[in-house]
Amino acid sequence: MVKISKKNSGWWDDFFPAFRPFFGLISQKQTNAQVRYITNKLDLKPGRKFLDCPCGIGRISLPLAKMGIKVTGVDITQPYLDELSKKADRRSLKINVARADMRRINFDSEFDAGGNLGGSFGYFEKGSDNRLVLKKMYRALRPGGKFMIQVINRDWIMANYQPRDWQEIAGVKSMEERHFDYRTSINYGKWHFIKDGKEENFKLIVRIYSFHELIAMFKSVGFADIEGYGSTKEEPISRDKQMMYIIGTKPRRK
Repeated sequence: MVKISKKNSGWWDDFFPAFRPFFGLISQKQTNAQVRYITNKLDLKPGRKFLDCPCGIGRISLPLAKMGIKVTGVDITQPYLDELSKKADRRSLKINVARADMRRINFDSEFDAGGNLGGSFGYFEKGSDNRLVLKKMYRALRPGGKFMIQVINRDWIMANYQPRDWQEIAGVKSMEERHFDYRTSINYGKWHFIKDGKEENFKLIVRIYSFHELIAMFKSVGFADIEGYGSTKEEPISRDKQMMYIIGTKPRRK
């Protein structure tokens, strides 16, 4: 796996360790529904290999590994990987973990399926870097392998955009101030975390994509048979659906 260098550093280095408590906002019911959907759409069965990139604290990796799927989890946030490894050890589960920038993974035709889940796409200001993430995931799949991305829907953002928002969980309050650049479709956020009277401030940059843009990007790196849905119930994507699930297949060799 590629060594992390200062060249690969960015806003995520400081943001994600502080963001850890907010994983608690996703219910177990939501996670269970997503795991069922992922296994069904990506045709995952015991013994098959899955690349979870980025994997975070293992919200998806752990239940898949429990099902007998051979999971590799990649993330750039070392505390997340440490937590995932400890949870896997306690549950006697085998999960390979690696620390890497998702633009720099170097797997080649190793996995039956892969996922970029939880809205973890569009973290780079350069469109070419976001495309590179898809290209690397495509390369990591075996012919016939499937890839799923779960990402926020630009059309929903435009219909529901709020310049600021508050959240609180586990004694941590957060406020996000947002500015959306219509020229680039990049959302610039300033996050303020408050715990025990102490405040920390972080920046967040996310390029927001529409369904048609992702279809074009998937095709440009080689994916075929591209599908898109607005929920795990396979409702159509519309401005009323906050998230999108996009699935593509790496064609088999002729």
